[in-house]
Amino acid sequence: MAEQSTTPRRDDAAQPSEFVSRQQYRQQQAAAKAAQQARSQQTTAKAQPEGTTAETMRRRDWATDLKEQDQEEKTQRLKKRLNIAIVTLIVAIIIVYLILFYVG
Repeated sequence: MAEQSTTPRRDDAAQPSEFVSRQQYRQQQAAAKAAQQARSQQTTAKAQPEGTTAETMRRRDWATDLKEQDQEEKTQRLKKRLNIAIVTLIVAIIIVYLILFYVG
């Protein structure tokens, strides 16, 4: 007869050794989520300089967004002006060539 190994199979290792009820599982998940939120709040508190609050951070975000919008508007205006300048130069070059062609 073949010897049977005493090491557990992979299937046995994958299954939990203790079964938990749905309620216990949810409690474990809630506790893990609460711990993760506490860690993230501590990390956020460490990242914020002294004396800053959530409201001041929102104000900073708002100011940053406003600056970005202004920058985008300025960029759009500049693009429009550059396009007009390019078209004007092309038309001027064509007019000069036509004048030179008919005069010469």
